[in-house]
Amino acid sequence: MSRDSTTAKIGFVGFALALLFAASVAATPAAEAPAVERVADALVAEALESNLGLTAVQAGVDQRLAALDVARARFLPTLDLLLRYSQADGGREIEFPVGDLLNPVYASLNALLAASGQPAPFTPIANQSFSFLREREQDSVLRLSQPLYDARIAAARRQASYGYDAARYGLEAYRLQLERDVRQAYYRWLASRETVEILAATLELARENERVNDSLHRNGKVTRDLVLRAEADRLQTDQLLTRARATESLARRYVNLLCNAPLARELESAVVTDADLPRLAARIPRPTGTAAAALQFEDAALERRAELRQLEAAVAAAGESEQIAKAAFKPQLALAVDTGTQGSDWDYGDQDPYVMASVIVRFNLFNGGADRASVRAARARSAELMAGRALAEQQIRIQVHEALSDLEVAEASLTTASRRADAAAAAFAIIAKKRDLGQVSPAEYLDAQRALTAARLNGNVTRYEALAALAQVEYAIGGVEQQP
Repeated sequence: MSRDSTTAKIGFVGFALALLFAASVAATPAAEAPAVERVADALVAEALESNLGLTAVQAGVDQRLAALDVARARFLPTLDLLLRYSQADGGREIEFPVGDLLNPVYASLNALLAASGQPAPFTPIANQSFSFLREREQDSVLRLSQPLYDARIAAARRQASYGYDAARYGLEAYRLQLERDVRQAYYRWLASRETVEILAATLELARENERVNDSLHRNGKVTRDLVLRAEADRLQTDQLLTRARATESLARRYVNLLCNAPLARELESAVVTDADLPRLAARIPRPTGTAAAALQFEDAALERRAELRQLEAAVAAAGESEQIAKAAFKPQLALAVDTGTQGSDWDYGDQDPYVMASVIVRFNLFNGGADRASVRAARARSAELMAGRALAEQQIRIQVHEALSDLEVAEASLTTASRRADAAAAAFAIIAKKRDLGQVSPAEYLDAQRALTAARLNGNVTRYEALAALAQVEYAIGGVEQQP
């Protein structure tokens, strides 16, 4: 076999690989691959069901609901059972001078009786003393307490209600953010996976080019520097492929992390073409003109975004905190009814039971200025939250503009990136054929190959950047209604 025949066969193989590489992305029919939105929706549903962060936020909502139940319970009466048994030794004693009071009387009576010839029956008695504390005592009380007026209770109930609302809106905001994160993470994985395929095909071309240049060198057609350059190009592509595979693995693990699935789980792939993007973007109807779309989406975002509702509820809760602080300057009125028994033993005799009803009024006169400081702190907290709410509104407006701008840039770049890839593939095919005919240098062949790889990678990045920008727009406006 002649050297020219060998070179022609090698060139034909390289040209065939080039055509195969040019069609690598579109080789799989879209009908055979699952639609990207179906796979993304399934991953979103899985994440909403099992994401650990979402579970933690839901637990916070349950905690706020329990706090609301506690605040409501303060309106109701409380019933307590108190049992006390005491053993006392020592303590104060009460002196009762019964001897000092009666002995003079007894002495006078005895003298009168003796004067009349009658016996004297009265004997002197000693003074009596007894302990203030009983040696043994039990006290059994069933106490019913009912607040009649306490300004703190109603304000605390309203505060807990607003706190619960804030937690619910926070959960809604987290769900929307999680949905966006899952979609964008899945799109990044698809992009990294396709990058691996592109670089793998490029590596095959680089290896074939290295073999061709080596054959040409051995046949005296080219110098050794071109062989070394082809080898360097192959090694560079191999290095890029290694990095791309590591990126693909990390992207896949992050998707599984969001779904609380085994990190090593394989994901279902989907083929995305430029024709899919207009269909996906149609879920967000946009008026003509950037300014009109931005205004419409700003209004939608300010109405839908749960973060604003969360901050509004937090502001209302802070206002109730101020009312609670002000309630310290108001009296508190309560009713207490005690019924029980007292005695030295638990025999519950007829004279042991008792019933006592009390109306209790409490009004704090001075506590070092702490109440006024609490009012100032509550007002400052309200001001802080109101400023945060205004700032969040401005940030959402900017977020909407940024998301729309990114989407429009990505959409405008799709056609350019596709045409660039087609042009690079056609140019590479021509250069490869000319190289086999000896009409171009191997250096020009390498440049065409690199241009083709760069164009393919750029088209891949642009396509998935458009999908990620679309997910960001949906998040920025507070979600979109799913069409049946």
